[in-house]
Amino acid sequence: MTNKTRDILCSIIVLAFGAAVIYFVKDVRRVIRSDVGSAFVPTLIGWCIVATGAAKLLYSVFTGLKEENKKIVFDQDFFGGIGTIVLMVLYMLAFEPVGFVVASAVYLFLQMLLLSDRTNRKVLLFAVVAVLLPLAVDALFVFVIKMPLPVGVFGF
Repeated sequence: MTNKTRDILCSIIVLAFGAAVIYFVKDVRRVIRSDVGSAFVPTLIGWCIVATGAAKLLYSVFTGLKEENKKIVFDQDFFGGIGTIVLMVLYMLAFEPVGFVVASAVYLFLQMLLLSDRTNRKVLLFAVVAVLLPLAVDALFVFVIKMPLPVGVFGF
């Protein structure tokens, strides 16, 4: 696979992912009726993903890359990227039924494990960050913004 082919393929995948985000966000339940509801930021992010994918696709198609004939060697970064996409999809599916805190803690922990190597893998630190960060974000939404996040079956 050449660099240009890889860039075009990745751009199409990013476009499809952005479109999926926009499609699935339309079903997000509004907890508080306001101009800026629960779906605003995910929709904005979805459109940013689509714009980025479209820009990269146009750039890849209409510019001649000097490295056109270079073959690409897949390494750990490729598997980290695919693993990240799989984790994001699982997180998205678990978000409502399991709740924000639990789904986010599990996702963050697994994501940090996936992207670290043996030399910088600190499991205890990853676990602490993965638990404390979602709890802090949840507290921010509940007590400051007054917009509770999904609690799921565990009640938190």
